Amino acid sequence: MRRFLCIGLILAVAAVAHPAAACTVMRMKLADQLIVARNHDWGTGGGLLIVNPRGIEKTAITPVNPAKWVSRYGSVSFAQFGREIPFAGMNEKGLTVDLLQLGDAAFPNAGDDTASVNVVQWVQYQLDMSASVADVIESLDVITPTPFIAMLEKVHYFVTDASGDVAIIEYLDGKPIVQHDPVTACILANSTWERSWQACERERPTNGSERRFMQAKLLSQTKDSDAPVNDAIAALHRVAQSHTQWNLVYEPERLRISFRTRVAPKLRRIDLKELQFEENAEVLCVDINADHEGDVQQHLQQFTREANSRIVDDAFDAILPAGLVRSTIKQMVLNYGEALEPALIK
Repeated sequence: MRRFLCIGLILAVAAVAHPAAACTVMRMKLADQLIVARNHDWGTGGGLLIVNPRGIEKTAITPVNPAKWVSRYGSVSFAQFGREIPFAGMNEKGLTVDLLQLGDAAFPNAGDDTASVNVVQWVQYQLDMSASVADVIESLDVITPTPFIAMLEKVHYFVTDASGDVAIIEYLDGKPIVQHDPVTACILANSTWERSWQACERERPTNGSERRFMQAKLLSQTKDSDAPVNDAIAALHRVAQSHTQWNLVYEPERLRISFRTRVAPKLRRIDLKELQFEENAEVLCVDINADHEGDVQQHLQQFTREANSRIVDDAFDAILPAGLVRSTIKQMVLNYGEALEPALIK
C-alpha cells in the first residue's frame, strides 16, 4: 500500500508539473476512412511505444479498493512515466483511448462500493479490458478512476473504436459526464466539451484550448484525401503549440498507428495485425525518439528495466529535484512495471 501511495503521489505531481502542457485530439473522416489524430503537448518528449500482450495479471495503483484484472486484449500504448502509466494507445480490437488535461475535472471520492484505478492508469485498464466504446461506457458503473490528490490529477478522456463510435468522458462534480455523439463528440482539447462547443457556437473562444477546439472542429470535417495519414499530420501541425512533442495518428479499422516526434520527425508506423499478443508473449518496446522510419516492427526489442529507466529518468528528472525522494519514487515506478507477470493458467 505504501508503494502504491508513493507512485500515486508522483503521478499527481506529474499531472501538473508542466502548467503549459495541453493536448488536442480529433476524429476525422478522410477518404472514407476514420482517423484519430492527437497532439501530445508536454514539457518533455521522451517515451516508449510498448506492446502489451494479453493475460497479464494487474493490480491498480490506488489506495482504496484497487481493481484487480487480467488483460483481455493486447495493445500498443505510449508511456512517458513508465510501463502501465500511458497517456494514449490502441488495442487489438481498434479501441483508442487518449487522456488530456482538464482543469475542471472533479472525480468521485474513493469508496468501497466500486473498484478503483488511478486516473492515468485508467487508460491502460480500458485498453486491457474494453473492445468498444460501449464497453468503456458500461465499465463506468463498475470501475472508478480515482486520483490520489484530487486538486492535482485533473484529466478527461477521448475514446473511439473500429466501428466509428466515439465518446468523451469527463468527471465533473464527482459524476461521469458522457458525450456520445459521432457528430459533436469528435474533438477535444483542455476545456470541458460543453464549454468548448458553446465557444464554437458563438464563435468567440476565451482561451487557447477553445481556439484549438474550434480549429480542430473545422479540420475534422469530412474531406477527400489521397494520403489520409499525411493529411492528419498536417492537421495536427495546424493546432500544434510550442511544446508539442508527439503526433499520433490512429487508423482503428486498419489497426495501424503512425507517429512522429519533435526529436525524431520521420514518420513511423506499427501494424497491430502483425504483432503477437497471445498470452505469455514477450512485452516489447521501442524508444519513441529512436531515429527510425517506416515500419518499426523490426526494431521492437524485449521490454527491460533499462528501457523503462530511460523514460522514467527523462520524465521525473525534469519535474523533481535530485535527491532521495526522486530516487526512491523512480525505483518504485520501475519495480511496479517489472513485477507484472502473466496470470497463472487454471
